[in-house]
Amino acid sequence: MGFPIITPSFLKELTEKMKPVTSDEFCDVNVTASAVEYVPRLCYIEAVKKLMEEKEVLAYNMINLPDEESEPFIAQSKQIIAAYPQAKYYWQIRSLFMNVLQNREVNFEKRMLLLNYGVKTVQGMLDNGRPELIPKFIDDYTSENTDCEKIIEYFKDIRPNPGYSLADGISLLKSLSKPNAAFKEVINTIYKNLGVSGPETLKMTDMKKYIGMRKDFSQAAAGEKAHYIENVMINYVWSYSIPFSNPEFNFWDHFVFLCSLYNAIKVMLTCFAPDFSDEGFAKAINAFDMALRASDENLMTKVIVAVKNAGQNNNGDLAILTLS
Repeated sequence: MGFPIITPSFLKELTEKMKPVTSDEFCDVNVTASAVEYVPRLCYIEAVKKLMEEKEVLAYNMINLPDEESEPFIAQSKQIIAAYPQAKYYWQIRSLFMNVLQNREVNFEKRMLLLNYGVKTVQGMLDNGRPELIPKFIDDYTSENTDCEKIIEYFKDIRPNPGYSLADGISLLKSLSKPNAAFKEVINTIYKNLGVSGPETLKMTDMKKYIGMRKDFSQAAAGEKAHYIENVMINYVWSYSIPFSNPEFNFWDHFVFLCSLYNAIKVMLTCFAPDFSDEGFAKAINAFDMALRASDENLMTKVIVAVKNAGQNNNGDLAILTLS
């Protein structure tokens, strides 16, 4: 059977509207150990708006290349797995991320806690030399019989820390070294709404006001618009090939980056578009993605290393970040 190509189910419909832009221009094209994946780039605002329109869980299509065209990809796949043995569990891990992040029985923050537990468990199996346990664990963990609330109870003693979340989010946002005009406007609006002149005066933030903004945002982001953040974060899982992007880092390290990215987006939207308007959401995400792409290509590495050096890369710290 030929090597698979994975695309979002809406990709053809979207690219038809965007001619003469081709799907190769419009998408990240990632070659992994198991597939060639086309992922819409959110620097195109049409892609952001399409994700906002998709109310059902995101679906993906798979086709197989002809055998003769598959050979170089199969050879590359073998090289990837030889250098990074965990990659042979690609489909199982992708299933873990997709099933948990699209579990609409709980809100998105709780899904991130469920993923926290799941990735930590898988990483423990790898660290203990028991990778053969991974497929069954993931099958069981993502089944309909999983008691999500019982797992979330594991985090019952975690208390939100809005100051920690705000500082971490602003840190990532301001680290984007080549901001575009739209992102500069987003950042300036964030500082204005926080009542500070810039990151150096962040400690002067009225935390009661910020906590109020967080509550208002959380309420506005629920309900019929809850899929907005869900779809954007899933798009980033695919865009960054999490948790397979960088073989220098393990699965847990990649989850650290995902949590930092989620927190930065949450802080950005809280302070820029607290009313969760469609216009504000699309503008912020679009500008943020443009800034991400123009920034240092080693951003993921820098975030993972910085969090690790700060001693904040354990599952409890990430749970605090998620809930704050």
